[in-house]
Amino acid sequence: MGDLEYINHMHKMTNLEYSFMIREIAPLLTGKHLRRIKKLDEGVYRLKIGDMEVLAQSGVRLHLTRQIEQSDLSDKFSEKAEKELDNARLLSIEQINQDRIISFVFDKGLLIFEMFGDGNIILVREGKTVCAERYESWSDRAIKAGEEYHGPRSSTSGMTGIELNERFIVVSLSKLPLGKEYAVEALLRAGIDEKTPGTSLSKPQAARLEKEISSIRENATPYVFYDPKEPDKARGIALANLSTFADLEAKTFKTFSEAADEYYSKYEKPNPLSEKLEKRLEKQIERRSELLGEERSFKEKGDFIYSHYQEAESVITLAKGGKFDELEKNNNAKVNKKDKSVDVEIRD
Repeated sequence: MGDLEYINHMHKMTNLEYSFMIREIAPLLTGKHLRRIKKLDEGVYRLKIGDMEVLAQSGVRLHLTRQIEQSDLSDKFSEKAEKELDNARLLSIEQINQDRIISFVFDKGLLIFEMFGDGNIILVREGKTVCAERYESWSDRAIKAGEEYHGPRSSTSGMTGIELNERFIVVSLSKLPLGKEYAVEALLRAGIDEKTPGTSLSKPQAARLEKEISSIRENATPYVFYDPKEPDKARGIALANLSTFADLEAKTFKTFSEAADEYYSKYEKPNPLSEKLEKRLEKQIERRSELLGEERSFKEKGDFIYSHYQEAESVITLAKGGKFDELEKNNNAKVNKKDKSVDVEIRD
């Protein structure tokens, strides 16, 4: 089946998917007015723009939704942002540097979704942060009310071509505005091992790889993948029929928002208690392994002492009698009279 590691974790939308999403939703939302901002869960917000609903989960996803979710939750950020952007008109939606940073440009300010890492949502007006879901600071920038907002350094090159160097080719492709799963797919389609150094690619290989990357972009189609044994559970989402999901059933959708609604509503969320117990079990297994190792070590030492009991007893007797010269001469011992210690090497 291939490496299904990220099937078992909630999918975080990639650069390519955000680009696709913006092209899809911008014509539907531009010119409409913001009606409300509602908190649904920790890091999850729902915006009503015109008669449409946008769901944003920090660091994970952003898409239109038709799912009906009610919540009485609120926080200072959603209350402040809703007040500041009350009835604001959406002028455009932009992806900054082809990265996972999406800016909703309103006539009353910018609502910026930083979707990398744990994510963040920041309201910016006249270049300064008005409020944010979370205030943070790094060595080169800070998200703080009243301070100038500066986006992070772009994690992508924005190139359309591939920069070949001595690194593994999959690492070089990570600089493109794609996403790892699409880079891996392009390499599979091109018949290139992902650990191949970029400088070792031949010109035909590089050309074939660029062709496959272009094909993925140009033929982007929303897919959701299901386990045939559990068709009510979504296992993956992508803009291509990924080889990674070859053993799963693939279903296409008209829009990526519809696919996202389907996937995230049917994604099997891990049980927090189960996760906690699994982590505790892992620690217990690790500690048991350490204790078994210590037990073996102590047993080996005990067995060694027992097998050389007479030699050890003789050394102890001589030491107690103060016969250090004899110890040093006959037992190859090192005597430290100041510390009153004797170091003897006994070999099998």
